[in-house]
Amino acid sequence: MDNIILLKKTKELEDLCRSLGFEDTLFLDDVKVIEAKTNKDLLKKYSQFTIVKPATEDLLRFALEKSKVNLVYGMESIHPKDSVHYVRGGLDQITCKIAAEKGKIIGFSFSDILNTKNSAKLLGRMRANLKLCKKYGVKVLFGNFSLHKEDIRSKKDLVAFLRTLKKRKK
Repeated sequence: MDNIILLKKTKELEDLCRSLGFEDTLFLDDVKVIEAKTNKDLLKKYSQFTIVKPATEDLLRFALEKSKVNLVYGMESIHPKDSVHYVRGGLDQITCKIAAEKGKIIGFSFSDILNTKNSAKLLGRMRANLKLCKKYGVKVLFGNFSLHKEDIRSKKDLVAFLRTLKKRKK
């Protein structure tokens, strides 16, 4: 799996994704996306690849620890404000250890970056989460997660942007 697009699968979108360098793209028809508000939403059994966007830290931990969810994304938007002393990206060392043990994938959405009002805050949170994922050996997917055709970016663009996020400040 190279990319995830949250749109219905069409021949036009398949050709577009292939022309942008993605060999394998999952569309809305291939995945089950859950915007979880309660634990009961996460306990249902799904036969498809399951993606969740948790609303709270408790739901994030529950999704990683006790559910059959394959990928979790959008945890950067859980907390409205950062702490005075640190960035609140949604992930911490405990959730990263759980994700690594359970084989869960942490997703980072380029569409969120395009559609946010405060991109600096979101990028700082993503950078902190990427650092934690690397430290604890968590599987990471940096994909489009596009809700609109115009938001889809090429594989080269995503790889280049991910490289800039991972660069260390000197």
